[in-house]
Amino acid sequence: MKESIIKLSWMKKWKTTVIMTWVHGNERSWIDVFTKLLNTIEINNWTVFFVFWNPKAIEKNVRFLEKNLNRCFHIEINWDTYEDNRAKTIIKILNKSDYLLDIHNTINKSKPFLISERKDLDKYFPVDKVVSWFDKLHPWWSDGYMNSIWKVGLCIECWNIGNKTWEKIAEESIINFLKFTWNIEWKPILYKGKDHFNFYEIYKTKTDNFRLNREFNEFEGIRKWEIIWYDWNECIISKKDWVMLFAYAANKIWSEGFTMWVKL
Repeated sequence: MKESIIKLSWMKKWKTTVIMTWVHGNERSWIDVFTKLLNTIEINNWTVFFVFWNPKAIEKNVRFLEKNLNRCFHIEINWDTYEDNRAKTIIKILNKSDYLLDIHNTINKSKPFLISERKDLDKYFPVDKVVSWFDKLHPWWSDGYMNSIWKVGLCIECWNIGNKTWEKIAEESIINFLKFTWNIEWKPILYKGKDHFNFYEIYKTKTDNFRLNREFNEFEGIRKWEIIWYDWNECIISKKDWVMLFAYAANKIWSEGFTMWVKL
C-alpha cells in the first residue's frame, strides 16, 4: 500500500471531511471500493481525507497487531504500541476536521446498520437500523472522539465480512454523506423508516476461558432466562429480553465478549 492517507481538495478550503476504513486489517475488501471512488469521485467543495487506518494489519491480514486501534482514540495516549502511534497520527487530522464517517464490516451475520448519536443524520444512510449511546460506555473509539470535541462522528457497518452485497451499501453511503457535507454538489438522497436501538451494556471477560452458549447474529433477540455465555465456571443467564450485537468468543481476560442493546 503506497499511501494510507489520501487528501482530495478543491480551491475553497473551509470544512474538512474524513472517510476512514480498515481499522481492522481483516476487513480486506475495502481496497476495491476506495480505489473505485478515488478514480471516479470529483470533490467540488473543500477537503476530503480518505484514510486507511491500519496498514500493517492490512498487510498481515490480521485484525490488529498489538491492540484494537478503535480503542485508542483519546486525548492522552500514554502507551507506545503501533496502534497507539497510528491513532496519534490520525487524531491530528481529526482535530482539524469537521465530519468523520468510519466504515466497517461485522464479524457475525448482519444487515447494514448505522452507529450514530445524531438522529438528524440517520436519513442520509441506506440502512434500516440505527444504534446510539455507544459513546457512553465506549468513549475511546474514533467516532466517540469526534463527538467529544463537538464534531460529527458516524460509523456504518456494511454487512458482515464475506457478504458480497456490502460494496453497494458502502459506495452509496460514502457518496451520499459527501453530498450532505457539500463536498459533492448534488442533493443527498433521503432514506426513511429507521428502527432505533440504544446501547446499554458491554461485557468484559473475567477469565481466559470465555465462550458463548451459541452463535448470535447481529440484532438477534435473546429471551429472558436464556443462557448467554460461560466465563470459566460462571453461567450467565439473561434477566430480561435483549437484542444482541457484536457477540463473539473472546479468548483473553478483560476482552469485549459481547454488547447488548435495548430497542427504543
